[in-house]
Amino acid sequence: MAGFVCSPIVARASPSWSHLDESLNQMKRILFPLALLLGTLSIPPGSQAQDHARWGLPEGAVLRLGKGRTGEGDRAVAYSPDGTRLAVAGNLGVWLYDVHTGAEVALLTGHAAPVNSVAFAPDGQTLASASADHTVRLWDIETARSEVTLEGHLKDVLCVAFSPDGQTLATGSRDQTVRLWQAATGEPKATLHGEASSVNALAFSLDGQTLASGYRNGTARLWDGFTGEPGAALERGRAGRINTVAFAPDGQTLATGRQQTIDLWDVNSGQPRATLHDMGVHTSWVNSVAFSPDGRTLASVGSNHVIALWEIDSVQRKAKFKERGADFTSVAFSPDGTTLASAGRDNRIRLWDVRTGLEEITILDHGHGDRVSSVAFAPDGTTLASSSWDGTLRLWDLGTGQAEATLKTPWGPVSSVAFSPDGETLASGHWVYFVMLLDIAAFRKATLETSTISWRTSLTRILKGHRNDVLCVAYAQDGETLASGDENGIVRLWDVSSEQARATLQEHGERVLSVAFSPTGEVLASASGDETARVWDAGSGQLRSTLRHANWVASVAFSPDGRTLASGGWDQKVRLWELSSGQQVGALEVPGSWINSVAYSPLGNVLASAGSDQAIRLWEVSTGQPRAVFKGHVESVLSVTFSPDGNLLASASTDGTILLWDTSPSAAPPAPTAIRVATPLPARTALLANFPNPFNPDTWIPFQLHAPAHVRLNIYDVRGALVRRIDLGHRAAGQYLTRAGAAHWDGRNHRGERVSSGVYLYSLQAGPATHVRKMVLTR
Repeated sequence: MAGFVCSPIVARASPSWSHLDESLNQMKRILFPLALLLGTLSIPPGSQAQDHARWGLPEGAVLRLGKGRTGEGDRAVAYSPDGTRLAVAGNLGVWLYDVHTGAEVALLTGHAAPVNSVAFAPDGQTLASASADHTVRLWDIETARSEVTLEGHLKDVLCVAFSPDGQTLATGSRDQTVRLWQAATGEPKATLHGEASSVNALAFSLDGQTLASGYRNGTARLWDGFTGEPGAALERGRAGRINTVAFAPDGQTLATGRQQTIDLWDVNSGQPRATLHDMGVHTSWVNSVAFSPDGRTLASVGSNHVIALWEIDSVQRKAKFKERGADFTSVAFSPDGTTLASAGRDNRIRLWDVRTGLEEITILDHGHGDRVSSVAFAPDGTTLASSSWDGTLRLWDLGTGQAEATLKTPWGPVSSVAFSPDGETLASGHWVYFVMLLDIAAFRKATLETSTISWRTSLTRILKGHRNDVLCVAYAQDGETLASGDENGIVRLWDVSSEQARATLQEHGERVLSVAFSPTGEVLASASGDETARVWDAGSGQLRSTLRHANWVASVAFSPDGRTLASGGWDQKVRLWELSSGQQVGALEVPGSWINSVAYSPLGNVLASAGSDQAIRLWEVSTGQPRAVFKGHVESVLSVTFSPDGNLLASASTDGTILLWDTSPSAAPPAPTAIRVATPLPARTALLANFPNPFNPDTWIPFQLHAPAHVRLNIYDVRGALVRRIDLGHRAAGQYLTRAGAAHWDGRNHRGERVSSGVYLYSLQAGPATHVRKMVLTR
């Protein structure tokens, strides 16, 4: 189970608003939360969500929501030598960030499996990434391209380290070997056999003379950094794997981390010097350690959500910070020693100011930190909702790829999500025996106006009655009836208005994994681990028929005309059933893949299926022939759903991401700045994220109008002084998402002068509505 996501950023101070002109003063209520967010932060929220959603997309995909899970290796985060870049290992590849602005610089993709560890070469021009695909890649930072692939390990590569002169690369693997490579050419130099155990961690001393390796069996070893000749074996006689190793800058001390304990070793003698252990600091595994550049401080992180700073001279802890739910996996000092970067299983990268007692200054949110269990389109097609085992619900703006609202619950995994037919309520199933109903408008408003969304607010209503985890939910078309299925095999029918259960269906002998109403709402279908799908009369709760698979049934979906039911099972088949007779009329086979989800297109001519083979398949219903296969997730696909117009398909995966696929008949290549979401009219007027962001010298500012309006863009500096006013005149209702329709700013003020680098505010005035965002100009 993933750790809890911590609260969003709360700034320590707000900028002065005394210089705002009269028009901006009228917007204070809207701008004030944004002012709080600005504070003293160096990374503007929203600046990182524009382009990355379309980087490295697989063929057929038009948008990615979320960045996948962060890596869990000892060195999942690494600073570049000049301190300007931060590399983050993840299951999609390697993300590169600009440390000063927080903006994504690149996504390095090419590995066929998650990346465990990253390391910059001393000159900062090359990055090495170690992957579970048994390879190591060397990337040119300037071009963001893979120049060399190192092949030779027989199992997952867990760790990687450059020698200080940049000539040698060391890699460690589950195959129990350390390998040395020529960094320039990728040619192998030596294979080191130290222990009959996985190599979890590697580090070179600063002079390059010594290489240290840490093993799962609890041993650390020293090697000659130039020849690979074996040195001392460091053993303390305690059980527990060594997760991390790090040399002090003087090369005389090595730190190793294991369960609850950090050991300091004398490198020359191979003897222990001291043990860093403080009750209540690391009560579980020590996952990563790092020395400050001056060697006086050691930082450590552990699975109990704690970051600790230790004073090496006195061998005492000098600071401790606990971040609930972070479950830290990796830590790294910036080259100047003033900042500490940490990665955690909550999927957030945090930057901490070491000089002010580890006060949190920045969060880079990678999206869902665990498997995405369910996705659902809003009825207007502009928003997607997602639920995850990380305990969050998110609303995604499909025009920008940004999460526009996030709710963190304290109850652990969220299993399922469904919009009411009017789009005003979101239902979700939870692993705490109930269904939650969330008011969408209040959810969005609270996200805009507060820094923390609490489940205890008036946003929620709770449907109580289940006695075990709720695994699935679905609305009937009238919006008055809701169905939910649980771990005990129980299906409940709820009257939404009274919040009371009006029927309990108890025929299933195993967990209920999916429920679906027919288009008229008169029939309910349920899928279960008892190897059956069952069809019920939704009014009376009477069982109509039992439809059998040869393994668990994971998903059910009605055709739009209500005559056919599709059921997907772990018997590697999608079965089609005639509702009137209960007879099977077709079967679509996917050898080697459990079927986790099925969905009909709105016209009923296409059926989508997805499963454990990471692929999404489209089938022609009339012929049963495959129409297309989409591949791009790196783990199993748990949920698929069509947009209301049928031109998009959303898929949710255990890899923590959501992909949107073009399923329109023409399947034209996606536009570079927006996806096609065909709706008659935007549901609301909205100001969207500018692109590119950061930018130099130009940027475009997209927006959408629910109604015709006179449109004006105002651009302000962080002091609130008006920099530029862009009058777009009268615009019709619609979406202005591309360069042809969006507002354009050339980075100049009203006098035609180029403005300096920095954070700028931009506001949209369209009729009575006013919206505000931020952007970053870099010169």
